[in-house]
Amino acid sequence: MTIKRQLFYFSIRILLVAICGLVVSFLTIQIVASLVFRVWESGGNADIESFRRLYWLLSPVSFAVFIAFFGICNSKLSQHITRKIIKPLDILSCGVREIQENNFAYRIDYNNNDEFRPVCEAFNHMAAQLEASTERRLKDEANRRELLAGISHDLRTPLTAINGYLDGLVSGVASTPEMREKYIVTIKNNTASMKHIIEQLFLFSKLDMDEFSFSPRRFDIMRALSDMIEELAEEYAMKGLVIKIAGNPENVFVHADAAQLRRVLVNILENSAKYKVKETGRVEISASVDSGFVRLVFADDGPGVSPDALPKLFSVFYRADPSRHTKGSGLGLAISAKVVERSGGTISAVNGDSGGFAIVIRLPIETGEV
Repeated sequence: MTIKRQLFYFSIRILLVAICGLVVSFLTIQIVASLVFRVWESGGNADIESFRRLYWLLSPVSFAVFIAFFGICNSKLSQHITRKIIKPLDILSCGVREIQENNFAYRIDYNNNDEFRPVCEAFNHMAAQLEASTERRLKDEANRRELLAGISHDLRTPLTAINGYLDGLVSGVASTPEMREKYIVTIKNNTASMKHIIEQLFLFSKLDMDEFSFSPRRFDIMRALSDMIEELAEEYAMKGLVIKIAGNPENVFVHADAAQLRRVLVNILENSAKYKVKETGRVEISASVDSGFVRLVFADDGPGVSPDALPKLFSVFYRADPSRHTKGSGLGLAISAKVVERSGGTISAVNGDSGGFAIVIRLPIETGEV
């Protein structure tokens, strides 16, 4: 019952108490006066004037009884209504104190169907939002610490190498033209590695803050993928990675940024090339159409990862178990995930049935004419 309705019923009760009090007072006067008058009448001393004086004498007493009776009843009813209001306020106050003490998991258990119920439900909703916000903040802080640690680690290695080879050039350790050229090439390669890490970090930052401009268009995904593979095949063959396309559905169009999808492809191929365990690794790319999506699978014959690590591979600077550890910044797959999500798709990682590791990308198919 709502408090508004309870207050209405409370007013009705007060009115009934007042009426009952007046009736009781009137009847009390009548009964007492009649009894006294009969006593006087039996003694032969009664008359109408005496009865009137007795009646008016008893009226203040009766009124006092009525006031006392009304006051007691009103007090009891008021206490009942006050408890109905004070108790929910105490419950809310207790909840506020818990929130002030950062106990965001606290929830109010309130079952009465009155005006306080939506307030308590709003409180619980607020507490849930604060709890989720706190968890996100703690996770972001952990990610930032991991990011800083990853940047420090990945920049320290090429910087150490550059510093060492520069010392060799300055001190004359590289005494022949051939050695000097080798030192300079090594310095150049490590500088390029640092530049790549910084560019990846800058790109991820832009994608994370949603400040990176995309240029989506409608294009045939398999034709574009084939062109990209044809362009990259020789480069990755030199890195010991053979790329093969298996399954090529025709006329499958998507609406995305082709240049950024090429970046995704390069990141996946780089990942497979770095972690291959054979002298010549393989990546097989297969495609299929599934419920309005094109499903692209990039499967390599590398070491795979532990099942627990699979969902974490797209977190910034995350590295899996030792089979896929210590190489690369870890930003490639995180950037790929951002690009795919921005294109309206999903990306996930699975281990192959016969070993190896696979990245699965699903992109929505664009229907209609060009």
